[in-house]
Amino acid sequence: MDVSPVLIWFLLGIAFFIIELALPGFVLFFLGIGAWCAAAVLAVIDLPLTAQLLVFLVSSLLSLILLRTRLKSVFMGKSSEEADSVNFDSAPVTGIVTDAIIPPADGRVKYGGSFWRAAADEPIAEGAVVLIVEKKDLIIKVRALGANKEEAK
Repeated sequence: MDVSPVLIWFLLGIAFFIIELALPGFVLFFLGIGAWCAAAVLAVIDLPLTAQLLVFLVSSLLSLILLRTRLKSVFMGKSSEEADSVNFDSAPVTGIVTDAIIPPADGRVKYGGSFWRAAADEPIAEGAVVLIVEKKDLIIKVRALGANKEEAK
């Protein structure tokens, strides 16, 4: 049974696209484009294996160089601090401790309609109102809100 080189290059391109889904980096996608370009050229012209590999390499490199930055933002999306699910304002914000914070262990604070892991420099009891000082990833840093209630306004 003789398998067409066009079919082999086409299936190789699909394999690159599937592997790209599992591996980050957005490079294998362009190898898939190169394989499909080689398949398209072979559908028109019969070439020896070395010429097929040359078409594959040149088309993969050209597509990588010319399209990667443009397509990366389309497929990978854009990430920024402003796109977070709960934006952290520079204005003072308060929360309520739901699980006591006993350093160095984290506790939990209800803030912005959800529960957050929280860290503090000093122990803070459950039910206390805290001032949110900093947000880093999924952990917020808090401090106990003292007698000075004007801080939270």
